[in-house]
Amino acid sequence: MSQLNIDQFEIRVEFERGVGDPTRIFKSMTELIQSTQRLNQHLALSIGVEIQTSLVLQDVEAASLKAILRTILTNISDDALRTGEPKKIVGQFLILGKHKILDWCNERNVITDRSEVTQLQGEILELAEATQINAIPAYTPIHIETLLEDIKSIRQATSELGQNDLATFTSYNRTSTYNSKLEISEHAIRDLLTERTSVTENVRILKVKKPDYLENSKWEFKLLEHGIGAKILDKEWLGKFQSTVVRLNPGDSLEVLLRQVTSFGYDRKPIHTDYEVLKVHNILPGDSRKQADLI
Repeated sequence: MSQLNIDQFEIRVEFERGVGDPTRIFKSMTELIQSTQRLNQHLALSIGVEIQTSLVLQDVEAASLKAILRTILTNISDDALRTGEPKKIVGQFLILGKHKILDWCNERNVITDRSEVTQLQGEILELAEATQINAIPAYTPIHIETLLEDIKSIRQATSELGQNDLATFTSYNRTSTYNSKLEISEHAIRDLLTERTSVTENVRILKVKKPDYLENSKWEFKLLEHGIGAKILDKEWLGKFQSTVVRLNPGDSLEVLLRQVTSFGYDRKPIHTDYEVLKVHNILPGDSRKQADLI
């Protein structure tokens, strides 16, 4: 294990030599550092501290790329903290928080249950409370959405690596491995954040921005002043369009039966809306076609 100071940590990418695109190693290292900086900022919010991270690249070895980093803390209010060594205490908390998240990710290859994430959220909060650094004991859990996005960012960083590559995070007395097999998608995050859904079906006017000539992709429309993407499930009309029996011109709109499925989070706020065109009733010509008809 590297001889690291208590305020340092090491990110190492061990790679299979002579295999794959060599840039994958540097891309992965860059994204791992960026995800670490982001995670530092969010962990620090648990104890009300803003931080900046500086990087020192120690060396490049024959079979691995290694970076030594140190966290620099700024904007710490002495009035809000207990006496002692606040920067040292906060730095240790940030390192322990990263180990906690990486080890949690290593225990599973898929995230399916919100309770798993809330348990991790609670364990991170306990680490923050254990610092006893605040003069007034007010500590804040990381939002579930933020935590999931941070985990997704970490996973994205390892997506560049090959099957036999390995990324690790090491502090002065501990090593954690980045789980490159963990599955977490936008859809999975949305499901974990959703408490309930609302479904409505209405006749709406959609201005066509970008048609799709493939049967399984979304069209781009303008609904009122907002851009949306929607699949057309009206197979009969879609078949006529794709065989040029019906034609669309720039500026045309469609009168459709539109289904909107809105997901609401546990804070009762909408987090996402899916759109589907169930039926195309009419093509409404744009202004250019109207003027041409008049001529």
